[in-house]
Amino acid sequence: MKKILFVCDENHYPQGAFEWIKALRKQEAIQVKGLFFTAAGSITEHRPEAGGAPDFHSREPKLFMDQCGSCDIPSQAIEKTKSDWQKSFWEQESRYADLLLFSQELLYAGISGNQPNSYMQQLLRWAACPVLAIPENTVATEHLLVAYDGSPQSIHALKQCCLLFPQYRELPVRIAYVKEEDSDSIPQLQLLTEYALAHFTNVRILKLHWDSEKHFSTWVECFRNPLLVTGAFGRSALSASFRESFITSIIRGHVAPVFIAH
Repeated sequence: MKKILFVCDENHYPQGAFEWIKALRKQEAIQVKGLFFTAAGSITEHRPEAGGAPDFHSREPKLFMDQCGSCDIPSQAIEKTKSDWQKSFWEQESRYADLLLFSQELLYAGISGNQPNSYMQQLLRWAACPVLAIPENTVATEHLLVAYDGSPQSIHALKQCCLLFPQYRELPVRIAYVKEEDSDSIPQLQLLTEYALAHFTNVRILKLHWDSEKHFSTWVECFRNPLLVTGAFGRSALSASFRESFITSIIRGHVAPVFIAH
């Protein structure tokens, strides 16, 4: 069983992200903790085993609990105030979770013209567990795309994906090393190949000779229903070949679900 954090703000219920949770439930047992940030001045918490009908300040937590109940998903819902959105809260909460999930489009939609907004960027940086940013129109994953730059962060992301989603073993996997240079070399290619073939049945490792900031999003769009796997967001350890901007571009365009390990 996996523990998943489902993050939602007031008046923006991410139905598309919940559909992804329903699909995962068909693969394995999960439990989901809904974290709902409201403008209300108090906190409401409800677990089904506690009984009774909670007096939620917004409709989203009740909708979430009803949907989890209809899908036989163990769940709890907690309403937090906007002032609770703190680095210490997210570090502690996510440390005791396997995956954190939110909507690319709807998380605090409206506070800025483009995503990822400031709240989403903070969440991507502060989370202590892998994060999955989901477009609202997402469907079942058909291709797994891995952004590889030779760093420990990128191979850690691939490992986390293998551990969390063993059901993807039979999917076509494309591991891309992007660098605008004449050489065809890929860091630690033999070891990368050994690891990938131990976990997947259909793997290609590619060297792409262009600027990832300009073209990576277009490359991802060439695949049918992909899931993009990448290393830490906005961390100094991420090498120059895969800068923060390419993740931002994927999220802003709602091109694909993005799995970000930490």
